[in-house]
Amino acid sequence: MTVDPSSQPPLEVEAALDRLIATADVVADRPPVKADIRDDSILGAILATPVLADRDHPPFDRATMDGYAIRARESKLTLPVVGSVPAGSPPPAMVPEASCVAIATGAAVPHDLDAVVEHETTDRSDPLTIRLDEVRPGRNIHPKSADARAGDVLLPAGTRIDHIARGIAVAAGAAIGEGSVMVRSRPRISLVTTGDEVRPIDDPLDGPEDAVRIRNSNGSLLASLLTDRSTFGAILSPPMHADDDPHVTAAALDAAAASSDLVVTVGGVSAGVLDLVPAHWQHRGWSALIRGVRMQPGRPFSLWQSPDRTTIAVGLPGNPVSAFACTHIFIRAWIRGALGLDPRRGRWRLPLIDPVRPNPKRPAFRPAAIAMDQAGRPGVRIPTWQGSGDLPHLAGTDGLARLDPGDQELPAGTLIDFLPHHDMGDPGNETVR
Repeated sequence: MTVDPSSQPPLEVEAALDRLIATADVVADRPPVKADIRDDSILGAILATPVLADRDHPPFDRATMDGYAIRARESKLTLPVVGSVPAGSPPPAMVPEASCVAIATGAAVPHDLDAVVEHETTDRSDPLTIRLDEVRPGRNIHPKSADARAGDVLLPAGTRIDHIARGIAVAAGAAIGEGSVMVRSRPRISLVTTGDEVRPIDDPLDGPEDAVRIRNSNGSLLASLLTDRSTFGAILSPPMHADDDPHVTAAALDAAAASSDLVVTVGGVSAGVLDLVPAHWQHRGWSALIRGVRMQPGRPFSLWQSPDRTTIAVGLPGNPVSAFACTHIFIRAWIRGALGLDPRRGRWRLPLIDPVRPNPKRPAFRPAAIAMDQAGRPGVRIPTWQGSGDLPHLAGTDGLARLDPGDQELPAGTLIDFLPHHDMGDPGNETVR
């Protein structure tokens, strides 16, 4: 029996987010796991514990230029060059008064010298003449422990490990021994697309019936999104597709639910005869937590929870822009909550560059690009679209612009909420658990 999604009134977007995020606790409460900082798979993981400096940074007074290490007070003298210090070699324990040593960038400055004069400021001879009016102590020296002291927090808990964080962790000694750091447990997600009209991505669609069929672009688009390590970073099982057959659909959904924290279905969630997904969850005794959201696109969005409350299923509309918008607005927030992060972080306030007319009845989430206005200030430009099936108009967009409902055109300069397609980093200290 097909369940009519209109049997429950649609929720407001914020209420739907609250209801969805509350289900992330099952994953968020899991203990942290070890991850190898040397393995590329760690990228996108969230630190569960801070990374501490295992020694001072830098661990010695470091020369920042090729040149000569001297005593600043002796810069007016002609100085014999009594040695050299390459990078990675211990410096001499003592340098005689009124003398200097040649030194390489990155080398340790002898403890009794306090300045480095670059080659270009000298005659490069032995003895050395310095062509500077004044040399102050500390010139071209990066002092020991100027960046951090041993035991300082270099990466707080809640940091998303990107290439920069990975480099800092290695510098802090995280690759020593097992090379492991403690990270949050990543949610496991299954993706199931549905529909007889949806064909494999490599189908040429040149048969007599293929004029009314489409390639499975939703599967490729959403699989890429859900595994995007900069913003989502979930563990995704191999995506599945189910034709509009109750037995095929049931087998795919049961298999997905058996191995996942979150099942994402695409299509089959409205009120048609062949919209089989809601009926299956209801037949399995799952609870309907959301049956529609007051928004455009994405009104049919649904949320189901298993009887033991360990697994949830999100139903996305089949139109590609709807599926894309709901993934960014809802699934992204749920994944952040499951990783112990602030689910709502990352929204910006930006002005419209051009006038735009909102939906009179529902908040609209329109793909938009960041651009510059005539004064060179950043703002949001919303391209023309042909509705939620208009996948090509996503090209060149940078995020979703929220337009609150109204009957009047919004003038240029109106401040709106903007959700970028990509997080601008998770710097830590924002964990909610």
